[in-house]
Amino acid sequence: MTVHELPATFSSRGEGEPYIGYIRVSTWREEKISPELQETALRQWAARTGRRLLEPLTYDLDVTGRNFNRKIMRDIERVERGDARGIVVWRYSRFGRNRTGNAVNLARLEAAGGQLESATEPVDASTAIGEFQREMIFAFGNFESNRAGEQWREAHEYRLAAKLPASGRARFGYIWHPRRVPDLSQPGGWRLQQERYELHPDYAPIVEEMYERKIEDHDGFNNLAHWLNEELNITTTRGRPWGVSSVSRFLDSGFAAGLLRIHDRDCKCGYGANPKMHRCPNGRMIYLAGAQPPIITPEQWEAYREHRAETKRTPPRARRATYTLTGLMRHGYCRFHMAAASNSNRHGPPEPGFWLVCSRHKHSNKLECPHGINAKREQVEGDVLRWLAEEAAAGVDAAPSVPRQRAEPAEDPQARVQRERARLQAELSKVDAAIDRLVTDNAMHPDKYPVDSFERVRDQLLGKKSTIVGQLRDLGEAAKLPTREEYKELVVGLLAEWKTIQPIERNAILKQLVRRVVCYDERDDRGRLLNVRTEIHPVWKPDPWASHPDEVIHRRDEPVR
Repeated sequence: MTVHELPATFSSRGEGEPYIGYIRVSTWREEKISPELQETALRQWAARTGRRLLEPLTYDLDVTGRNFNRKIMRDIERVERGDARGIVVWRYSRFGRNRTGNAVNLARLEAAGGQLESATEPVDASTAIGEFQREMIFAFGNFESNRAGEQWREAHEYRLAAKLPASGRARFGYIWHPRRVPDLSQPGGWRLQQERYELHPDYAPIVEEMYERKIEDHDGFNNLAHWLNEELNITTTRGRPWGVSSVSRFLDSGFAAGLLRIHDRDCKCGYGANPKMHRCPNGRMIYLAGAQPPIITPEQWEAYREHRAETKRTPPRARRATYTLTGLMRHGYCRFHMAAASNSNRHGPPEPGFWLVCSRHKHSNKLECPHGINAKREQVEGDVLRWLAEEAAAGVDAAPSVPRQRAEPAEDPQARVQRERARLQAELSKVDAAIDRLVTDNAMHPDKYPVDSFERVRDQLLGKKSTIVGQLRDLGEAAKLPTREEYKELVVGLLAEWKTIQPIERNAILKQLVRRVVCYDERDDRGRLLNVRTEIHPVWKPDPWASHPDEVIHRRDEPVR
C-alpha cells in the first residue's frame, strides 16, 4: 500500500501553513477600503487561525477587479509552484469582480491544491452550502461592479452632454474650476459651482508654442519633453516630468483646440475596459466640441493632424532629414525607397552618404530587385538643383532672396483628395478580402458558422463596403491640380538660399514641391550600368505612378541601346 505524506512545510493540523496575503484597492476606492485596514484584517486572521503570511504581502493599489491583468496572477503561479498553500483576501470581492474570471482563476487555484480564504467572511467552501455561499458572494460582487459601471457611464454621458471631459481633472494650459470646492463657511465644508475651464495666463502660450514647434519646426515629442523639463522646468498637472507618451497624448487629445476626444461606442475593440490597451486598434476615435476655450485655432489643429499623418507615413529614419533628399528617393525599377550609404575609400575613412542605394536590394529582397542601384548623392542633388532652376523656376524673373521659409504653403486640395481616395481604396480592398474569406470558408465548411451569425457578419461587411463606396462616390473627382505659379515664391526662395540653409531645411521645402525623386539605372544587354537618370515628380503635375501603379518603365530584360 502506498502512503502519501504531506509536504514537510505543511503540518497536518494546518498550523503555520504559508498563505499569500493579497490586498487590492479599486481604482475608485469603493467603500474607502484602505490598504492598512485590509492588512490589519489579514494579520488578525493569520493569528486567529494559526496560519503564516508570506512576506511581503501583495499590494494592487488603484487597480480594478474587473480583469486579471494584475499581481494576483503571479500569486496563483506561486501556489502552483508549491510556495504557498493558498491566498487570503480581506473579502472575496478583492479576488476579483468579474464572474467569469473568478470562476476560471479559482478553478486554476484549486486544481493546484490551493485554497482561497476570506479574512472577514467565514465561509467553509469545502461543504456544498459553503461553496454556494461563496458563489453568491462572487455573483453579488459582479453585480455591484456592473451597477457601478453603469452609473459611471451615465455620469460620463451627462458630462459629455455638458461638453465637459468624461473624467474631470486639471488640464495643462487651463485653470480648472471643479464642481465641488472646499468652503468652511458652508454646512459640510463644501460648496457647489459650475464646473469650467479657463485659460491659464502662463501655460496657455506654452501650449500654443508646443503645437507651433511640432508643426513648423518639426520637433519630435522627445525634443518637446526635453524643452518642457529642462529649459522651462514645467511638470504635468500631476506633478510628473514630461515624457514622449505624455506629450503625444496631450497634443493628440485636441483639448487645446476646444475638442473632446472620445471612443466610438459602436467599436467593440475593448478600448477602455482593458487597462493595457492605450489606443483603439481600429482608430475609432471621435472629436466633439467642448465647452473649454480653445488655445489654438482650427487651422493649427488641422495642420497638426496632417503633420501627424504625414509623420506616420514617413519611415522613422527619414523624419529628421540628414540629407537634402532624405525620404524623397525612389528606385525606378522596383519603386522602393533609396537610402544613403558610405563609400569604401582606400586612402582614408569612408565618406558617409556618398551613394544612394536601393533599400530593397540591400536589406530585403534581391529577387524583386536583383541588381539594385548605386547613384552618387552629389550628382542626384545637382540634378534636382538644375530642375529647380531650369523647369520649376522657368519663366520666373530674377527675384530678391526671401526670408527662410517657415510657414506652410496653402493646402493642396488635390493632394488631400488623392490621399483620402487612396485611404478609402485600401480600406475597400481589406473589406473585399474579408468578404471573400468569409464566403469561401463558409462554402468549404457549410456547418462551421450558425446561419444567423454568418448572415449578420456578412451583412455588416456588405454595409461597410457600401459606406466606403458611397464615400468614394461623394469624394468626386480630385480637385484640379495646382499651378506652378502657386509655388513660385517657394521655388525662388529655395534657389536663393540653397547654399546657406541646412539640409534638413532644404528637405522640408522640397517635400512641399515634389512627390518623389526617382533614379533609373539604364544598363546594356549584359547588365552593365550605362547611366543613372534622375526624374522629378512635382506636385503640380499628375502623379505618373498613380495613373500607372503597376507599370515599370525599364525592365532588366529590355536593355537600353
